[in-house]
Amino acid sequence: MGELTADAVRNGALVAAGGLRIGEIGNFWEPTVLMDVDSRARVFNDEPFGPIVAIRKFNRLEEAILEANRLPYGLAGYAFTRSLQNAHVLSRRVEVGMLWINQPAATWPELPFGGLKDSGYGSEGGPEAMEAYLSTRHISIMNA
Repeated sequence: MGELTADAVRNGALVAAGGLRIGEIGNFWEPTVLMDVDSRARVFNDEPFGPIVAIRKFNRLEEAILEANRLPYGLAGYAFTRSLQNAHVLSRRVEVGMLWINQPAATWPELPFGGLKDSGYGSEGGPEAMEAYLSTRHISIMNA
């Protein structure tokens, strides 16, 4: 997280909150908000697994969708909009396994959890998780 934050700052980002290691023992990092992050920053090109959010503004919805789908990762996505039309477009075009619109992540055991592209294969949770354990067969018998 430290390397990603430092790289974003070198590329012009502003640390709006957090950005520091917590303590000397363990791997603890402050929840971090980075503003005005350049698309070349590592935080937008690697798949970070830590409490960090990178924010970048867009003028058109199409630009945001292109950026969201640019990388080979697709675990989760978040979008905030006042437009139901934009929410519909995002839900059809953003390539992620889980998309939350106008809300934080909400996971429950009955919902599938999984990514697309290089962020995972299949799902865990929900009835979709059972598919990996099933052997679906087709049998046809006709009396002679």
